[in-house]
Amino acid sequence: MRNVLVLTIAVLACALTGCSQSYQWSKKHPAYSKAPYGELAIAGVQEAFVLTRTNWFAKRLDFGDSTQIKSTVFCAQVMLDEFRGGYSKLTVFPEKALAQFPEESQKLDDRIFMKGHLPDQGVQMLDSAGNVPPIVLLIHEVIVGTDLKREDYFDYAYTHNESQERSAVQNISAIVSYTLWDNLKQRPLFSAVDEIQRPIVQFTLKDLELLVRSSVQQIRSNLYTGANK
Repeated sequence: MRNVLVLTIAVLACALTGCSQSYQWSKKHPAYSKAPYGELAIAGVQEAFVLTRTNWFAKRLDFGDSTQIKSTVFCAQVMLDEFRGGYSKLTVFPEKALAQFPEESQKLDDRIFMKGHLPDQGVQMLDSAGNVPPIVLLIHEVIVGTDLKREDYFDYAYTHNESQERSAVQNISAIVSYTLWDNLKQRPLFSAVDEIQRPIVQFTLKDLELLVRSSVQQIRSNLYTGANK
């Protein structure tokens, strides 16, 4: 009887919480077996960043009336610099390289969906020299804010809920969605949504920089882990 009661409580708790810990926040293609190493092509970074709670950041950053614009430009540059530090050759596609393609939805789990611009079938992305990189890392979106949870943005059960802003901030956060794209066969090799939290005591621009650098490190780690699963 006691075991039945415990099981019932567990099931109810799972139903109430949605069992989010069991969600799959990444998905790989069966053909994905080798993560990029040494060289990498990347697209979408310049337009991926979105800053939430702009007023909160504006009070703590010396960006004047252009906090949204200057902070996202700053974050994009930090991300590219961090990628350059991890690859001997980094090919960066120009701004709006992905904007010409349609936005599509990718299903990572029963309730987890992510959207992003993906190249059309039969269309290969060409770099500035006219070359065709075999794979391209597509950065769809980087949401920067405070105490963010990826469920609120990518779990269809929660996306319509209004998130409450906490007055006491514990972390600055980045929610990153991306796809490692097979540029030769036009298919997603690995797609994921990452959540990065950085505890803060007294927020400075350095914290924002380290948050973005941590997001790149998480992406690289997931690319390697995904290839080896």
